[in-house]
This record gives sequence, structure tokens and C-alpha cells, in this order.
Amino acid sequence: MMRARYASKSQKSGYKVSWKILLGALGISCLLALIAVGGAIGYSMYQAGKVNQPKASVAPPSPITPKTTSTPPPKKEVQITLAATGDVLPHDAIVKESWRHGLGSHFKPMVEKIRPWIVGADIAFFHQEVPFGKSDKDSKGYPVFKAHIGWAADTKALGYDGCSTSSNHTIDQGTKGIKHTNETLRAQGLGVTGSASSADEKRYQMYEVNKEGRSFKLAHISTAYGLNQGRVAEVIKNPWWVNLSSDGQIIVDIARQARADGADFVVASVHSGIEYNSSPSTEQDRIAHNLARSGEVDLYIGHHAHVPQPIRKLPGGVDNQGMWVYYGIGNLLSAMTPTRNGIGSQVGQIAFPTITVPAEGRPYVSKAGWIPLVLDRSTVQVLPGYLYENGSKTGTRLSPATAAKYLAHVRKVTETQATELKDAPPADSITTITLIN
Repeated sequence: MMRARYASKSQKSGYKVSWKILLGALGISCLLALIAVGGAIGYSMYQAGKVNQPKASVAPPSPITPKTTSTPPPKKEVQITLAATGDVLPHDAIVKESWRHGLGSHFKPMVEKIRPWIVGADIAFFHQEVPFGKSDKDSKGYPVFKAHIGWAADTKALGYDGCSTSSNHTIDQGTKGIKHTNETLRAQGLGVTGSASSADEKRYQMYEVNKEGRSFKLAHISTAYGLNQGRVAEVIKNPWWVNLSSDGQIIVDIARQARADGADFVVASVHSGIEYNSSPSTEQDRIAHNLARSGEVDLYIGHHAHVPQPIRKLPGGVDNQGMWVYYGIGNLLSAMTPTRNGIGSQVGQIAFPTITVPAEGRPYVSKAGWIPLVLDRSTVQVLPGYLYENGSKTGTRLSPATAAKYLAHVRKVTETQATELKDAPPADSITTITLIN
């Protein structure tokens, strides 16, 4: 049997087989012991390293900040005041008086007493009815005018920001006179509207008005009923030389373009009416009502009649809020006489409306203010009329009785819808005016 045969062979090797088995078992035991000791040492070293290893710095979890919705502060309602004055006519008597007192071609001292109202307004306009000459002594009086160049510097010194130039005298010195006049005014940093030198120029002047963190864009448009020279071929061919309109449609068209270009508020200076007539003419009424119905114009300021006329609010206007119309604010400075031109030529108005810029929505005229003006021809000075009533030293020779008669007249023709102002505005706020075009 196989099994028996193997047994008998082991028996023959006896001791030798047992010694090999014993020696093998001992080797295995030693190997196992060494493995055990090595493993123990390795584990101890691992634990020691683990214990002695510096702990990593772990940032605490960030606190959870609840989400909040930031609400911008509400917009502030702001009041903007606008001043506008009438015609300045360099009649020979005005020029002679200026030179006689050593004023040269400067008329500023003659109107210095209105300065608080001009500098106190947030934005101020004058009407430049006649073109400028080339020098201090280059001037002409009635009927084909040319103004002393010194008046341009005077207007800036008085606090004006811009002017209207459309009138029946715009082309008195030809198209070269128009270009020279506009360049003279712009050299003083003034805005100009009503006449242009090329078709590329805008037919309105845009201003950006900034006050107390609010801003809006105001467009100023100027037109005239016609020219003393009649229908001038060059103007018919190139209508940008002077804006002419007898019904106001051109004002509406320009106003729409200005609003398309970003205007928030539109002022129209309209040269129209019947001279020395304190009642609005049919043409003035037609223009005013057409502008009000269009809803494109916020404010109408009239020139040309040389006497003050009513201030009225017409239905319609922008957003159907009505439109204030200063039909005619009369002259600022002239040598007209009451015997020849009527008592109205001795008085005038400063248009002084308040424009409210609401927290939301468009700017609008919230108050139609005005200041009566009185001309003292004996000293050739223009003064706010109330100075004759509050005990101020006027420095003029106009009698109290004559001043009272003048003031009664201007108040009567102005009517009662607008508010007469008697306290010059404080110059306590900073308004920035930027010319856009």
C-alpha cells in the first residue's frame, strides 16, 4: 500500500526527519516574532509621530450674514429759479450817457441794481435784439442797429447764462453780423439760440442744470415774427440764419427735436406783437395757444412790444399741466420817452418763474413770479420798482409820484395770475450750468 510504504521510509530516517521539522518550526517562530516586534515598533513610531505632529490651524466657520436688499435714498425735490429780461436797445442817448460817465461801451452800471435777481437765479437769460459791432466805438442806433461790444462782457458779469437772438433786427448787419454776434457771445461762455451760421448747428441751445444732487436738461428756443428787411432771399434759402415763425409751428418742431435729444424742459423766447401795445396781439395769442396745445413747450417768454404785457396760464401744456405765458416783458434798457412811446416804455418785467424738479416725473413751472422794473431816464438807470416803495435809497431823481404812477401801470397790465416778488433771492445754493451744444 502506498501509505505503508511511506511510513516505513520515515521510520528509517527517524531522528533526521524530526530535527529538520524542529529547526523549521523554530525558524518560523523567530520570523513571526521579528515581524511582531517590527510591527509593534512601527506602530509605536507612527503613534509617536501622530502625537507629536503640530495640529493644523482650522478657521472657524464664517458667520452667516442674512441677505438684505439695499434701498436707495429717495430723490429730493428741487426748486430751480429762472430769470429773463427784455430788450436792450443801444439808442444814441444811451451810448452818449455811457461815454459821458466814463463807462465806455459798458452799460452794466445802468442796470447794476437788478444784479441780485440775475445772480440769485439758478439760470438767467437776456434778449440780444441787435447784432454787435467789432469794437467799443463801432455802434449804430435806430433804425439799423449795431451794439457796443462791451455789453457782451457786461451780461456775463451780471450773472446771465445765455440769450435769445431772433428779432426783427437780427440781420441788420447781414449774415456776417450774425456770425460775429454769436462768436462774441460764445466767447463770454454764454449760450446762444435763435440764429446760426450753418445748417449743422442745433436750432436750440441745450443746458444741463445741476442743483442739490439733481439735474435736468433745459432747451431754449428763440424765434421772431419777421425781419425789418422783409423777405430776405438768403434767409429763405438758409433758414438757420434766423428762426422765423408767425404761428409757432417751427417752435413745436424744434421742441420735438430737442426732446428727442434729451430735453426735459423747453423754454420758448418769442419775438412778436405790436409795438407799444400792452395787450397781446392776435399773432401772439395764436402762437401761445398753438404752443400750449402742442404739449411740447413748458414756458413762453415774449419780447418786441417794448412795453410789459399780461402774464397768464393757458390750458394744455406739457402733460396737460397748463403753460405759463409771459406775453411781453418789455425793455430792460432803452432811451424811449413816455411822451412818444407811452408810459409802458418806462417800465418792464423780470420774468422769474420757479421750476420744480419733482422726486419723480418731469420738471414743471410751479410758480410764475415777476419783478416790476422802472426806468429813470434822468440818470439812465433801471431799478426794481419796489425800491421806490420800501424806503431804499434809489440814487435816482425820479419823483415818488411818478414812480408810483409807473408801478401802478405795470401792475395793471401784468394782471393778477402771476406773483409779484419783492425780496431778492439769497445766493446760498450752488447751481452748475453746462452748455450741451
